[in-house]
Amino acid sequence: MYTFKPVTERIERMRDKVRDRTIIADAEKARLKLEASQKYRNYPPMLEKPYVSHHVISNMPIEIREDEYFAGDLGNKSWGAANGTYWLMADIENTWPIGEDGLHHAPDDDPLYSHQKLAISPADLKELRDIFKQQMAAYGNVMPEEWLPDGAMDFFNLQASDYGKVGGFPTMLPPGHLTPGFQNILKRGYADIRKQAQNWLDDHEGNVQGDNMGKYIFYKAATVACDGAITMTRRYADCAREKAKTALTAEKKAEFEKMAEGLDWIAEKPARTFWEACQQVMMYNLFLKVDNDPGVTSIGRFDYYTWPYLQADLEAGRITMDEAQELVDAFFLKINTLYGGGFGKMQQTAGIGHLGQHTTIGGLVPETGEDATNPVSYMVLEAMSRLELHEPTVSLRTNKNTPKEIWDCAMATSMRVGGLPLLQNDEVIVPAIIRELGFTLEDARNFAFIGCQEITGSGCDYPAPNGSSMSHSGIYWAIALNMALNNGINPMNGAQVPEKLRSGYLTDMRSMDEVRAAFEKITTWMLTWSATLNNYTEHEYPRIFPFPNLSISTTGCMESGKDVSEGGAKYNSYGGTATGLATTADSLTALKYMIFDKKLVSGKEYLDAILADWEGYEMLRQKILNEVPHYGNADPYADAEMKYVVDLYYNISRDFSTHRCDVYKCGTFGASDHVVQGEITWATPDGRKAGTPIADASSPAQGRDVNGPTSVFVSSTSFDHSRFMDGMALNLRIHPTALRGNDGITKLEDATKAYFDMGGMEVQYNIVDSATLRKAQAKPEEYHNLVVRIAGFSAYFVDMTPAMQEDIISRAEHSI
Repeated sequence: MYTFKPVTERIERMRDKVRDRTIIADAEKARLKLEASQKYRNYPPMLEKPYVSHHVISNMPIEIREDEYFAGDLGNKSWGAANGTYWLMADIENTWPIGEDGLHHAPDDDPLYSHQKLAISPADLKELRDIFKQQMAAYGNVMPEEWLPDGAMDFFNLQASDYGKVGGFPTMLPPGHLTPGFQNILKRGYADIRKQAQNWLDDHEGNVQGDNMGKYIFYKAATVACDGAITMTRRYADCAREKAKTALTAEKKAEFEKMAEGLDWIAEKPARTFWEACQQVMMYNLFLKVDNDPGVTSIGRFDYYTWPYLQADLEAGRITMDEAQELVDAFFLKINTLYGGGFGKMQQTAGIGHLGQHTTIGGLVPETGEDATNPVSYMVLEAMSRLELHEPTVSLRTNKNTPKEIWDCAMATSMRVGGLPLLQNDEVIVPAIIRELGFTLEDARNFAFIGCQEITGSGCDYPAPNGSSMSHSGIYWAIALNMALNNGINPMNGAQVPEKLRSGYLTDMRSMDEVRAAFEKITTWMLTWSATLNNYTEHEYPRIFPFPNLSISTTGCMESGKDVSEGGAKYNSYGGTATGLATTADSLTALKYMIFDKKLVSGKEYLDAILADWEGYEMLRQKILNEVPHYGNADPYADAEMKYVVDLYYNISRDFSTHRCDVYKCGTFGASDHVVQGEITWATPDGRKAGTPIADASSPAQGRDVNGPTSVFVSSTSFDHSRFMDGMALNLRIHPTALRGNDGITKLEDATKAYFDMGGMEVQYNIVDSATLRKAQAKPEEYHNLVVRIAGFSAYFVDMTPAMQEDIISRAEHSI
């Protein structure tokens, strides 16, 4: 059994401050951004973005708080919310009470906020409202819905994708989901990157010909971006020096002075020590987020790129292993301070506290292919486990030579923080990245994860794995099937597909071939429309959301003189995901079994039952639930339908492309979107009732897997995981008693390795029983730190909405 180290008192204090903080929004950065936007609004967009960032960074509040090991935050009060955070759209003025501190506070009994401590002053709220009005008056919606590609409203009105309503077009969301080039920043420093850009400008001053003007503007933007990063780091160095002057002890004074000296160094130069490496990563991460956030970004292979600095420190006697662990603890606590709150669908789908800053450990050495596990790998798991953190998500990349001890540490961590780490199989993923995405062997070995499960290159890739507008490049498959059976009509809202796509009703279909033909016609049309709308945003993003702040670290951009949004990265792709395909697959299995193979019910009666939401047809529903085979039980009859659905998804997507690339990646994950999708999906042929969750990610439908985890693994590998380079998620819930003692842990490790040998790509475990979850619902104050895995993220169970809690409880509880 793996034994964890104790936590220091200082880290414990920090942990309590982070976990129990109130997130206070303010108007200061919004005011600075408005000032800068007005000043630079007539600059080329590529230059406007870094100049606006530089203005905000140069003037935003700077603070280093007591007990912090690393400088840097988002420039808000009390680790507060960014000015663009979603919960500011709520009706705060009329529904949030004002507390004794004079701030509006989110109501404790409002399920929209799920135990979040959010607050804002009336004055800041009034100013933010005014700023937002000014911004909209000056700029409007950057891509208004007054114009859409012809026929788009037919797709919108179905409400069968995230493009599901007028006003829902995601034009204000930045594209992204990527891993920044932290290694490039660590190895080069900003001064060297700036010099590269300035040299090109000097060589072309007064003589810019052909298509070089785009490069000229890009390299000028790169110099401004580097200046912004340098300015931000130096401001924190100055703050540390000021703190040293008023420090209450000599020890604290020396600590602040050392911090200032280190910040001054990394402001321009490459990191020298482990602390400097961690601080430089954190500072660049914050630099990207402060104003010009390129969507969701990961921390990448933290253990791989920081280990050389720790190794050098250890050899020089500058640090001990316990001191290094304390720094890793502080680093991951610091990441948790970046969360700015959420409400409504955003918090349901993305989760409370979820930032998408996925951290990857383990894996391979790019140059040699040797196992890359090192002491920092263990430190990351130690930090997550001992501090009971659910963010950032951590993936452990495994291979044939992954040490037994890191497996043990991973399992012990899963027992303490549900679903972490995610277990990923390099033996499947690395060859697939080369085949599907065109990476070199070295770059493939260096891949990392982002967001929920998305696979990205490390600082060399602009992958847009959820499409250009975050989570909008996909469709709702269960709705598509319902429409195929119902002459193209969505039973939830009555909207109907264009006439050319209508194939009649299930009542008149005489074979599964007819069912499949109707289904394929609609899904092909829907997926193609989804990709088309993505390409509309792709076309506009170079002028709306260029990212020179990101491009300075991305391999390929500085070499080509092109921003990531224009295809400057070494590798380019985009993609989407399909949540809950098991619901669709089980529905097809049920139709095949009940109507066409066993002839137990007519197509008319079956369709009537679905349209009635099974009211009056409970006997038929129970027969479907209890007699029809279901995906997840190693039954080839059911598994064949899952293979059919995922293969259909993959094959349709082969024809998609954008101006940046011709690589579209499929995924089978989805944060907690299976709950949100379920709310707007009518009853389905598998016996599921309207409004209830569909299956999560690529997992079996809730409670339908009854033959144990090995059977789930057999079913899962009925299709080729290596095709799904956007990532996949397989959730399993294991009863804690199954892992008592080393024997139980070894069995689960061996079962996981056997699954990986069969071609499995990923799995994640919730090791918690239903009784504990019910107790947590009844007495949340006693289970404050209970972490569970939803699908693409983990969360504190007591912070989840009731629907999400019930979804976790409804999943099958396995032994081994």
